[in-house]
Parts: sequence; structure tokens; C-alpha cells
Amino acid sequence: MKLSEAAHLSFKDHLFDGRIRPGQFISQRELAKLLGIPLGPVREALQRLEIEGLVQIVPQRGIQVIEASLRLIRDTYQLRMVIEKEAAAKFAEAASDSEIDALEKAHVEIVARAEKEGLSDALFEDGQAVDWGLHDTIVNALDNDIIRNIHTLNNERIKLIRLSHGKRTLLTPAAFPHTMKEHLAVIQTFRNHDPAAATAAMEHHLSTAMRRALGL
Repeated sequence: MKLSEAAHLSFKDHLFDGRIRPGQFISQRELAKLLGIPLGPVREALQRLEIEGLVQIVPQRGIQVIEASLRLIRDTYQLRMVIEKEAAAKFAEAASDSEIDALEKAHVEIVARAEKEGLSDALFEDGQAVDWGLHDTIVNALDNDIIRNIHTLNNERIKLIRLSHGKRTLLTPAAFPHTMKEHLAVIQTFRNHDPAAATAAMEHHLSTAMRRALGL
């Protein structure tokens, strides 16, 4: 692996586990020391991170990690809407019973666990994995590498939004039941192999998810 690639991945690891914070300013030399990677490869990585929208280079001040803004939240969820409405429709048309069963089982089990054990940080972590699992599954089913890469990068921006709000996951006690209910409604449209209903259900889910991210 090239050192610039290692710096790129290491920066994201530091960001998403909280060692680098949204809004933080850091110099290139400080970042190179933090990552344990020479300055040259770090500069290359920063160019890529700026293109990806995770940092901005501020003259005389260094690098600033992007913070969540109303514009970022809106743009991120608007992009999700474009990709995932189409993905939901295609999945409803083509998904096998076993694929649908797997999605439904994961959601039913996490809901049952919440009812039995109550809500906890560990449950939210696992629930977030179930949440992302549905979205990743339908996007991956499009079998389009360009869309998959855009989706992956957009997910990183959503993680940044989460971190800007001081949360390890986007799921909260208030959001958890609504998210799971919306997902199960989407899954039912897959079960019915109804592309139009799948599109509508996904649009409703993403619209309400955006409002939750905005705090509305």
C-alpha cells in the first residue's frame, strides 16, 4: 500500500473513532505526527480528502475537518434519495426470497432484542449495522461500481454528521423505533415485489431520516 493511501485510511480511522474531531483545525505537520506518516504522503492524502469533502484547506490556519451544516445534511440526504429510490425499486423487482428473508430477519431480531433487553449503546451499535445493512444491500444489488463508490463516500459524510452531533450512531431512543418501523415497511414492499411502493416507502424513510438529522 502506498503511504498516501495509508495516510488517507488512517485519517478516516482517526476521524471516525473520535481522535480527530469535526471542526478541528490541525496543521499538516501535526497531522503527519499524529498519523505517523511522512509529510509528503500526508499532503497527497489531504488533497484527496478535500475532494471527498471531509476537510478543507484554510490558508494561514491549516486543515479544518468539515462540520455538519444544514447544507451538508440536505445535500447528503438528497444524494441518498437519488440513489436509493432507484435501488429500492430495482431490489423490489429482482430480489430473491432468501435475500428479503435475511433483511427481515435482521430487523425482527434487533427489534425483539430491544423489547427484551431495553435500549443501550451496544444495541444502538448493532442496530446501526442492521440499518446500514439494508441500504448497502440494495445499493450493492445494482451491481454498479460507480454508484457503490459514491454511496460509500456519502455514508462517510453521514458518519461525519453523526460525529458533529456528538453521537456514536445516528440511532437514538427516539429514532430507533421509527427507523425500524420504516425499514420493515420498505422490506414489505420488497416482499410484495412492488417497485412503485418500494420507491415511495424509501422516499418516506429518507425524508424522515433527514428531518431527524436536522433535529426537526
